Amino acid sequence: MSRKRSESLSPQKVWHTHSPEETEAVGAQLAEQLQPDTLILISGALGAGKTTLIRGLCRALGITEPIRSPTFTLVNEYTIRRPPALVGLPLFHLDLYRIETPEQLRTLGLDELLERGGITVIEWGEALPALGFDYMPRHLWRITIQLYPPDERREIELSGCTS
Repeated sequence: MSRKRSESLSPQKVWHTHSPEETEAVGAQLAEQLQPDTLILISGALGAGKTTLIRGLCRALGITEPIRSPTFTLVNEYTIRRPPALVGLPLFHLDLYRIETPEQLRTLGLDELLERGGITVIEWGEALPALGFDYMPRHLWRITIQLYPPDERREIELSGCTS
């Protein structure tokens, strides 16, 4: 399925946004660069805009269903409708906020989701190593969102590698 995780991820791009609409627009830009078998790990504090970024990404992929954080459902699955290279592939949206043990992570079936070759987006993705998950798909992106109150400015940093 996959290779050992690479630890050499360097910043590739940084955006600054000032509204939810701008944060969604960054997500849409990211969608243009997606390839099958991509895992996106998103980290940021509560309210930083993780789900907002994912909503923009999903809209750009032609997903019209409401995009909500899967905090309680843990996994949401959508079907990608565009671009042609991704049509029909699944997009899995996971939230690890409530996952505390490797056993709980195993119940999500992350290995099986990744084997389906679609796009997997994980909120609180920085928790994966501590939960004992050390294999990644072909393409790995890490996104960190920093929120700077009081003006709601966000810094969105993309790091990634392909192997």
